Amino acid sequence: MKKFFGIILLSLAFVITSQAQTTQTAQDWNKQGLDHFKKFEYKVAYECFTKAIEMKADYAEAYYNRGMTWFQLPSGTYTDKDGCADLKKAKELGFKLKKDDLSKNGCE
Repeated sequence: MKKFFGIILLSLAFVITSQAQTTQTAQDWNKQGLDHFKKFEYKVAYECFTKAIEMKADYAEAYYNRGMTWFQLPSGTYTDKDGCADLKKAKELGFKLKKDDLSKNGCE
């Protein structure tokens, strides 16, 4: 009987954990990405920003953050992506870039 309840509790914990992961918002993913960026975990940060963008395609701040993160990654990490494109998309969506964000990254 104890094994049965143990299995039920374990299954319930798994379901709760799975639901918690699916209820994350784009803002949650962006914040998580910033946390990883601050720890120099750029690949994980990049993936978090990508998830934020997938959830909210017009999330200018996430595009900016992903673009800036892209420049921190080793060359060739994401050959199908471009940090300049993300920075320009952020600007297009109304994100206020710093004066030299584009030029210092060779995006002009």
